[in-house]
Amino acid sequence: METAHHERVINKAGFTLIELIITIAIIAILAAIAYPVYTGYISNARQAEAKSNLQSLRLLEEQRYAENAAYTASIGTCAADNNPNIALIQAVLPGFQPGSGLNFSYCIEQNIRLDGTAQTPCFRASAFGNTGTSVAGDTFRIDCNNNRNF
Repeated sequence: METAHHERVINKAGFTLIELIITIAIIAILAAIAYPVYTGYISNARQAEAKSNLQSLRLLEEQRYAENAAYTASIGTCAADNNPNIALIQAVLPGFQPGSGLNFSYCIEQNIRLDGTAQTPCFRASAFGNTGTSVAGDTFRIDCNNNRNF
């Protein structure tokens, strides 16, 4: 009499613990590489705001000089103060339209060059990265001679 042997076939479904750990490690490595690159892109995009607005301010100052033979007086407080100077600048230079959701605060100083030395007539427009943004601590400037630190 032959004994019936019943063989069980077990289908393994799913992943082993080692496979899951390796997958998670690969995802973590990719995230560690991608995050700094992403934040760099965001920071560069926010810095582009300041550079564009400063060039706009320089052009508006030059237009004012061509029409009035004088640049504006100093406008606003030069600090990262979350943009209370925008309305002050627009009152004198209505063409300044920096948009909303700004990451920089702007100011204009009279009779000073980019390097801080005096020059009459001249101006220096500055952008200060607002606190609480990824550009906090960044400062960009442009002057009447189109000298800039960007």
